[in-house]
Amino acid sequence: MIQFNDTTLKTFLTEFWQKKPLVLRNALPDFENSISAEELGGLSLEEEVESRIVIQQGEKAYQLLKGPFTQATYETLPDTNWTLLVQGMDRLIPEVADVLNDFDFLPRWRIDDIMISYAVKGGNVGPHFDHYDVFLLQAAGKRNWKLTSQDCSIDNYIQGVDLRLMETFKVEEEFTFEAGDILYIPPKWGHHGVALDDECITYSIGYRSYQGQELWDSFGDHLSEMGAFKTNYQDPIWPENLNPAEITDAATTQAQTLLQSVLNDHNQLKTWFGRFATQLDQQAAQQLPEPLTEAETPSIEDFMGAMQVEASLIKDPVCRFAYSTIKQPDGKEKSLLYINGAIWETFHVSPQFIIQLANQSFLTQEEIMQACENEYNQALLFDLWKLQYLIFIDLNPFLRAINT
Repeated sequence: MIQFNDTTLKTFLTEFWQKKPLVLRNALPDFENSISAEELGGLSLEEEVESRIVIQQGEKAYQLLKGPFTQATYETLPDTNWTLLVQGMDRLIPEVADVLNDFDFLPRWRIDDIMISYAVKGGNVGPHFDHYDVFLLQAAGKRNWKLTSQDCSIDNYIQGVDLRLMETFKVEEEFTFEAGDILYIPPKWGHHGVALDDECITYSIGYRSYQGQELWDSFGDHLSEMGAFKTNYQDPIWPENLNPAEITDAATTQAQTLLQSVLNDHNQLKTWFGRFATQLDQQAAQQLPEPLTEAETPSIEDFMGAMQVEASLIKDPVCRFAYSTIKQPDGKEKSLLYINGAIWETFHVSPQFIIQLANQSFLTQEEIMQACENEYNQALLFDLWKLQYLIFIDLNPFLRAINT
């Protein structure tokens, strides 16, 4: 976990999270950057990788280029004042995905992705604010950060620029960051980071932002897919001599009461939110692994045999797992597993294993063998492996053979 130094985790969660920025010096003292500028540039040449280049051309003049790029793109860039940004790096590089383990003091399902930027001296993406939370980890080089809480409104922007940058930016705080330092920024706080050298690499651990309209639409889709909430609207008692075209307060209240009844269904709401929180965005969905074909799939007995030769399983970094516990009509509790926006079939799977599977990024051989004393746990693992949502951390050629 990151080091909060003089600020306790409890203080961060109650006083800073989604409220105000926090500077954490040497928050990851043993951090080692796992990607070079050249490797990041190489990824930006790939069609399936989302990348951008931002070039500052004047005080308030910026050019935005969208990837994939070519080698010729980099040959034409100026010596200073440009930044390369690559999204979804946690889905591409296992060592980058490992960084997320240091942020498990917040729900993993809240994380969107890790974006990594490389900037030459003077490189920046302009003064701006976001609608989501972000931790900015300085991985290499130095960067100057300026912050403001003022004028963070949608009408404060520079016109004629493809990026939504702040026209007015009144600096309230300023810091210089070195490798291992972290800056936490909540939604709607202006920030402007400028590279101080040609080695500047920054990891942006971004969290999802949920708009009310997005939640409402998703909940409606969930109810439709589940065939739920088919209760009919009922009229109020109509007055005599009504106006035939009037939508009355009483009629509106009846509709409100009906809608409120489904919002008061805690299990339905919780089940929907589990699906919503694990839903993949379009880019991530395209990066899901290919499931094993019938010809590639061994028997479950062979699969379990492979598990007994010191194998471990790790989640594909694209996949999003979560769980919830709901109370059933008989008063007993039931654990639900959500993967990539779906409620997973867990018939007779042990609740403890559901929780373990959702919480951990990988399972050791010892944990697997203990869980697989339950044959239903075995079947769940086998199904997820066939989909390649779980893959072997292969330790010998046999494991490599059955996993390909």
